[in-house]
Amino acid sequence: MASPTDMELADPLLPVDAVEENDRTTREEEDHEEELAHREDLASAGSTDLTAVLRGETRLTQATANLATTIIGAGIMALPKAFATLGILLGMLMLGIVFVLSLFSLNALVRVSQLTHHWTYHDVVAAEYGSAGQLALKVAIIINNAGSMIVYLIIIGDVLVGVPPDFNGLITNLLGIHDPSVWFVGRPFVLGVACLLVLAPLLSLRDLGRLGPMSTAGVVIAGGFATSVVTVAAIAIGRGEIGDFHWLPTPDMLGHTVQQRLVNLLAVLPVISLSFICHYNVHPIAHSLERFSNRRMRLVIRRALVVCTAVFTLVAAGGYCLFGSSTQANILNNLTPQGLAPIIGKPAGAALSFAVRLGYCTCLMATFAMLNWALRETVTKLLFGRAMLPGGGFYVLSYALLAVLYSVAILVPSVWSAMSVTGATAATFVAFILPGLLILRVAARTHRVSLASRALALVCVVLGVVMGVVTLLNTFWLSRR
Repeated sequence: MASPTDMELADPLLPVDAVEENDRTTREEEDHEEELAHREDLASAGSTDLTAVLRGETRLTQATANLATTIIGAGIMALPKAFATLGILLGMLMLGIVFVLSLFSLNALVRVSQLTHHWTYHDVVAAEYGSAGQLALKVAIIINNAGSMIVYLIIIGDVLVGVPPDFNGLITNLLGIHDPSVWFVGRPFVLGVACLLVLAPLLSLRDLGRLGPMSTAGVVIAGGFATSVVTVAAIAIGRGEIGDFHWLPTPDMLGHTVQQRLVNLLAVLPVISLSFICHYNVHPIAHSLERFSNRRMRLVIRRALVVCTAVFTLVAAGGYCLFGSSTQANILNNLTPQGLAPIIGKPAGAALSFAVRLGYCTCLMATFAMLNWALRETVTKLLFGRAMLPGGGFYVLSYALLAVLYSVAILVPSVWSAMSVTGATAATFVAFILPGLLILRVAARTHRVSLASRALALVCVVLGVVMGVVTLLNTFWLSRR
């Protein structure tokens, strides 16, 4: 994806002198505003000069784009299913709630860093909670990355082999064999081959920079996927060929009793929350921001979350409107040639389905390798006290992690279950519980945090714990009764 810039488009109807005067006035106003923000931040954070700590060169718009690209990931695939459980209006409300909590928690992390003068998530946690806090954060990173990578493997298997009852995957369609009992088109074999031929070589790279071009391509593909879903949904709405969607949840969707509705509602929230996870990246982006100030960083966070929430809403509502009650946990399983043909025609449907699913499969493989880098590094530090093992140990650990993740993806071939567990544990801890606890702890010591912020921090902690407990109970016990 081409990097956006901060350049303003001049009005072609204005004279050149007027345009230059407007640009000069705008720059002066921005400089004045930033100076006020800088003084305000210094006053609230103490006498430390923040620019002496953070000397970035990334423009405001680029920083916003960087944060947005770290938010939009595979979690978007399950959002149409979330809307199929909640209905469009309640789904939008839940997205709004997670948006508000994410906005607060991300701003809280930046605020705590200012007050404690520690500028990484790990350093902040270590300073406030010591080695126990660091261990908890490392475990959360392991669960989050491993869970996300398992989700990626499940989605890759869905794309290549398909899901019951039709098994319309790329490989099965190519070979014309839709019987999973045939071993060479079964999920274990096909996914195993993908791991050996594609993922294992990517995990063997010792230089993360080599994955950079693939990451950029992944962002383009993710944007193309979102655009495709919204465009097809718009065509379907224009032709009156939308699915059986509901504005509000029916008893069949959310449950017939109050207890069922409450449990299902709280169980959906972690899946939505997982889509907003970017808390590991907020400090590096703050480091890179040109002329850092608390106000400018808040602006970056707010803009990125607004853009991502808008994309999530369009994709979730569009996907649900397209397929109604037939919406699957992985929306790619709906975007088959058979599913798209009634809307855009058979040739166009086949071409779009192939392009979107193959493209996103490639995107997930590249992202899988990048997530594995952080996972492997965290496991290595936890077990061996170093960032990278020398010699053959590097490859043994890489392939051992891949084998474990592959085994889990085969045993638990449900995207929804994997996302629910990951969202209920790592996502809620990293995104809600830990930022809330940090704010409450720093507030008690410094008395520089407002009462409203402390109240929101308490909401984050309580809601995070409740969501996690209810979702885990629902996944492993209540849904099996």
